[in-house]
Amino acid sequence: MLPLPYYNDDPKSFAYPTVHNRWPTIIEGCIEDIKKEIDNNSTLQSSGEKLIDSFKQLLDDFKSDKVVEPFDETSKGTPKEILARYNKSLRRLNEMKKVTWLTGPWLYLECYLYQWIHLQMWSSDESHWHTYDIFERLKTETFRQSSDGVIELCKLYQKLNGEINTGNLDEDAFKLVFKELIDVSLWGNATDLSLLAGNVTADDIKSVQGAEARKKNEKNILVNDFESAWAHLKSSKSQRIDFVLDNSGFELFTDLVLALFALDSGLVQEIDIHCKEIPWFVSDTMPKDFDALVSQLEDPSFFKELHGDEALTKFSSALKKYYKDGKIRVQSHPFWTTDANFWDIVREDDLFAELKKSDLIIFKGDLNYRKLTGDIHWDKTTPFRTAIQDLATSGLPILSLRTCKADVVVGLPQGVDEQLIETYKSMGNEVGEFWSSSGKWAVVSFNK
Repeated sequence: MLPLPYYNDDPKSFAYPTVHNRWPTIIEGCIEDIKKEIDNNSTLQSSGEKLIDSFKQLLDDFKSDKVVEPFDETSKGTPKEILARYNKSLRRLNEMKKVTWLTGPWLYLECYLYQWIHLQMWSSDESHWHTYDIFERLKTETFRQSSDGVIELCKLYQKLNGEINTGNLDEDAFKLVFKELIDVSLWGNATDLSLLAGNVTADDIKSVQGAEARKKNEKNILVNDFESAWAHLKSSKSQRIDFVLDNSGFELFTDLVLALFALDSGLVQEIDIHCKEIPWFVSDTMPKDFDALVSQLEDPSFFKELHGDEALTKFSSALKKYYKDGKIRVQSHPFWTTDANFWDIVREDDLFAELKKSDLIIFKGDLNYRKLTGDIHWDKTTPFRTAIQDLATSGLPILSLRTCKADVVVGLPQGVDEQLIETYKSMGNEVGEFWSSSGKWAVVSFNK
C-alpha cells in the first residue's frame, strides 16, 4: 500500500501556501501579462478581456473552494487522449474524497492548473492567443537579469575548453570538473519563477547564481550519488546523455554548460534535451525557449554589458555549431505535461524506447523529482530506488538533480529530517517542515 499524496489543506505541507498564495499570484501575473499584450495591440482588446474574465473567475474559484470539474475532452489545443487521462485521474481521486481547489491533491491540481491555462488560451476566438506563451515576458526579463551568472560560466567554459584542447585535464581533473558542472546545473535550478513570480529582483537572482552561492550551498547537498553516477557513465558506452529539462533561461544555460563540456571532452557524442510542449509551471523550457536562448546570447541588445565579450561569443558559437550538427537535439513529448508521475514512462512505448538509448538521463529540478517519486508521503529515509517504483528496474539510468522546493524528499539518513525541522525553526520559521520546500537544500540521487 503506497502512502497518500500531499493535499492542499495540510498546513504542514507546502501545498497550503501554494494554493493560498503562490497560485493566486501566478494567475494575477497572467492577467497583467494579457493587459500588456492588449496595450501593444488594440485589436486584441475584446478577446483579451474575455480571457481576463476567465482568469478572474478562476481566482474566485480558488477563494470559494469550488469543486474541480472534468475537462471537456473535445477542447482544442490538447489531444483528446491527454484530457481523458486527466479526467480518469480525477474520477479516481474523487472516489477517495471530492476534489476541490483548496483541499485536493497538490501535484494533480498543479498540473491541472497549467493545462487549464493552456486550454483557456485556445478557447479564444482570436488565434493570436492559441500559441501565445503567457509566461514569456517573465522568462525573458528574468534571464536578462542573469548576466553576471552567464558571463561567469562563459569564462569558466572558455577556460575548460582551453584545458581540453591542450590536453591538460588528466582523469582525476576531468572527474572533478564534471562534478563541478553537475553542481552548476544543480544549483541553476534555484532560479525558479513559479516561486519568484511577481517579486523578481536582480538581487534575488544574483543571490542564487554564481560560484560563491554554489560554494556556500555545497554543505546543503543532503544526498550526493555523484560517485555512483560517474562510475556508471564511465563504464557505459558513453554515447549519449539526456536532460529532462526544468526551467528555461539561466537554468537551461547551466545545463548547456554541462552539455558542451561533455561534448567537447568526448565524454559523449550526443546530448538530447526534452522540453515541454505547452507553457508549464511558469518557467519550464519549451522548444521555442531553447531557440530564444540561442538568439539571446547573440543579440547585442539582450546582454548589453556583455556584447562582444570573447567568452560569450565562444560559448554561443559552440552551442550553435553543436545544434546545427545534430550533436544537441531538442525533443518534446505530450507525456511531460500530463498529470502522470514518471512510473508510467515504462508504459509510454515511444518515449520509453527513446530514453532507453541514453547512457544517463538527468532529470532536472523539483517537479521532475516530485513526479519521479510520486509526490506522496514517503518516509524521508525511504531509498530513492523504492520511491521511483517501476523505474527502479526499468533499465533507465536516472540521475535527479534537485533543489528541494516541495515536501517529498527521500534517501535521507536517519534523523536528518528531524534535525532540519529544528534547524529551520531556529532560523525564525514557524513551520519547521518547510525546510524541504525552501530551496536551501538539495539532493543528487542516482539509480542505475
